[in-house]
Amino acid sequence: MAKKQPKNKIEQVQELIPYGSDHPITAKQISKLTAIPLRGVYGIVRYLLVHGNVPIGVLRDDDKHGYFIITSEEERQATLAPLCSHAKEIEERISCIKAIQIE
Repeated sequence: MAKKQPKNKIEQVQELIPYGSDHPITAKQISKLTAIPLRGVYGIVRYLLVHGNVPIGVLRDDDKHGYFIITSEEERQATLAPLCSHAKEIEERISCIKAIQIE
């Protein structure tokens, strides 16, 4: 009988992210459960979203925060709203920095 291969870090993280936004998991929780450093968890989540085409959402509410797999259009919009707002703020900062005259 062949030995079962241990799961790689990407698989470990992906399996911990729940479907739907009812019970999101934080990066800190994932780090604790997998022993992957926090920065590594962030990188893996980004990799899964950008390269793995996994629809990972994030909640940043006071009472509920963490990652989840998006399962509805409502969850997609809940993820996009704060991201779009943050992107707009960053664009404003970029414009200001570009416009400042440096002697």
